[in-house]
Amino acid sequence: MRIPELLAPVGSMDHLKVAINAGASSVYLSGKDYGARKYADNFTLDEIDAAVNMAHMHNVKVYVTVNTLIKEDELEDVMNYLSELYAMGVDAVLVQDLGLVDLINTHLPELKIHASTQMTAENQLKLNYIESKGIKRIVLPREMRKEEIEQLKTDMELEVFAHGALCYSYSGQCLMSSFKGGRSGNRGTCAQPCRQKYRIDGIKKEDNYLSPCDLSLFNRLKELAEMNISCIKIEGRMRNKEYLAIVISNYRKALNKLKSKKEMKSEEISLVFNRGFIEGQFNHQSRRSIRAGHVGLKIGQVIDAHKNQIAIKLNDSLKNIPEKGDGLLIVKNDKDYGFEISQNPTITTLNHFKKGKNKQIKDLNRKDRVFIVKKVWQNKKSDFDLNKGTVYLTKRNKLTKKVKEIENKGSSYVKSKLILTFSVKNKFPHLKGRLALANRKEIITEVRGNTPFEKPLKRSVDVDTIKKQLLKTDNYPYDITQININYDGTLFIPISKINELRRTLFKNLETEVINLYKHKTKKIKLEKTASNKTSDNANISYYTNNLNDLKNISGVKRVYLEIPNDNTSLDMKFEGNYNLNHMINFLKRAYEISYDKDYELIWKWPDIAHDNLIRTLNKVRGILNKMHYNIPIMSNAFNGEYGPYSMNITNSESVKSLRNYKILTLSPELDKKDYEDIITNCETPDKIELLVQGSVELMKSRYSLLNENELKKDYGNYLIDRKGNKYPIFKSISNEEIVIFNDEELSLIGEINYLKSIGYCNFSIDGRYKDENHYNLINIYKEALNGNVNEKELEKYSPKNTLGNY
Repeated sequence: MRIPELLAPVGSMDHLKVAINAGASSVYLSGKDYGARKYADNFTLDEIDAAVNMAHMHNVKVYVTVNTLIKEDELEDVMNYLSELYAMGVDAVLVQDLGLVDLINTHLPELKIHASTQMTAENQLKLNYIESKGIKRIVLPREMRKEEIEQLKTDMELEVFAHGALCYSYSGQCLMSSFKGGRSGNRGTCAQPCRQKYRIDGIKKEDNYLSPCDLSLFNRLKELAEMNISCIKIEGRMRNKEYLAIVISNYRKALNKLKSKKEMKSEEISLVFNRGFIEGQFNHQSRRSIRAGHVGLKIGQVIDAHKNQIAIKLNDSLKNIPEKGDGLLIVKNDKDYGFEISQNPTITTLNHFKKGKNKQIKDLNRKDRVFIVKKVWQNKKSDFDLNKGTVYLTKRNKLTKKVKEIENKGSSYVKSKLILTFSVKNKFPHLKGRLALANRKEIITEVRGNTPFEKPLKRSVDVDTIKKQLLKTDNYPYDITQININYDGTLFIPISKINELRRTLFKNLETEVINLYKHKTKKIKLEKTASNKTSDNANISYYTNNLNDLKNISGVKRVYLEIPNDNTSLDMKFEGNYNLNHMINFLKRAYEISYDKDYELIWKWPDIAHDNLIRTLNKVRGILNKMHYNIPIMSNAFNGEYGPYSMNITNSESVKSLRNYKILTLSPELDKKDYEDIITNCETPDKIELLVQGSVELMKSRYSLLNENELKKDYGNYLIDRKGNKYPIFKSISNEEIVIFNDEELSLIGEINYLKSIGYCNFSIDGRYKDENHYNLINIYKEALNGNVNEKELEKYSPKNTLGNY
């Protein structure tokens, strides 16, 4: 069993000190730009340099997030930023952008790359591609299950999220904030629309349908270690110091106990920010949070509430008994009531309480405890009956003291081992240090004092006195394991000179440690080799999952065909078997309909495809090939034939890096200037396709929208926001993912001739899940490409349109 690295989130220098003291083995942080948490405090370049120096002194690694999608006009700036990070000695950078990976390999080959979870590498095909790029570590999607992780084969290090917030959508696959709030999660500015309340068509009650409980794999650390996970990651760069100190220190203790094959429980991690905990998809768990904010530690249930008294039956296992000044939250149905305990509570037994004798007990750890708290005039009045409400401890004053202790500890998880050798040479004191770092590197340095030893007038400086002075570490993270003293104790020197000698050596060692990681900065200039190639042959592609469309479609270059799920229920239970006959017969029929058509038929695979589904899709493909039904594939596996917009391509370098693809669709998050910049610098403009019409996929999720009891109700396949906008929901062929589409269609019909004039030639229309006449948009766009734009005619088939980010 290998104990995984414990990776802590850091949003400021103060947070860095807390993370180091709490026991982190590594930290991740961001600069002011290019990080996926734009609204955290984040670090200036000087602060990153200071953070790297401090962390390396404490044998803590530093990873910098450069995990936003990079736009064309940012490429050179971000490369020079990375060059500065490399010079500072950062241990790795987290990257999402595929083009940036190739640029780093070309210009900064020694800089280690970790693939961000936003790459959405959920299957072996993607892992193989990422590993082929020389990437050292992959951060797996939070949606991966234990058995899926165990089946992965790679020499890369595997990193998994173990604690913190869960996004409803796969990371990197959410466009809801971008399209509905103008703030892109892929650009670090997510507005978190998932934490708002919505309705499901047919269910009147609003709820947190898109807000899962938080993740905690605290009780699964032994399994993670046995799976040879290299690193467990704690989420929370925007959380406070209390969260960081308590979560990291508890995970550190639990990991340390694994060394002696022991496990531990913790209530403390529930006392800092959480929306309730689940083990997520790792253990097939899906549950939405009861509220968007902090819930706390569940401590019991209200058994009596009247006038100014609340009686709570405490859970028998509870260790953290609330005290005066702590905060409580009572939740019942969709209402909650929070207050601070302003008087000393009474703790009695259930038996005493039933008899009306609320006698304070001495043994607070006994079972059947009843906690009685007084409501006083300072507490707001509850507007609902608190009886049978679930009670949570939301604030624990005792934690404040513990956090301060951690903050002021000045110690790290692994200290460097130091051997000191003191001697006198030609009457002058010499001190030599041999420092062994956690990375197995060794630094040796020595210093010579300027003041000589003399014959004593009264007392000599003995060996023990010198040893005592040398044992002082001056808050340096050194563990002095041995002191050798070559001195007979018969001479005199002021003690201050011994201390000065020690301080000089320690400072020199610090400088040596810091310099060990440094490199030279180099200025990077990116040469653009754009193609002058243009095409007058503008063409249209059409997405569909309707066989009837195939009969009626004409005048398009390509048809991307997706197999619809034959089960329209939003029940995401999956028994492990796919309907092979449905897939084969659907594609076989599609091929026969399209055989003599003038378009190329391309099978669009689901954007999210875990290995179990990949094996099935390949089986279907193999059967069809044997029957001589050869259909090309649209897949975002990073190494395919046709690439969908879910690949998040935002610059020409990403197009260049995906050289195996014939067609790649750019991200619909881009604006007009971005499209101009890309086509100007792209070597292969005829390889790029733009989505110009269609409902954009806002979210792809492996978390169920509905609870068991809700599945039995009469509902429609729409998510409805507070403005009444209806977002269509469909289930993937996988039976394990749902896709939420935008309520309005992206429509660039008024811009298509301009896009054509600057060099774009491939345009696509998404007609999936539309009515039977939607394919008429093809002729409207063909007319538009000939200069006849008719937006009124378009609105007959697509009445609700948007320019999106364009």
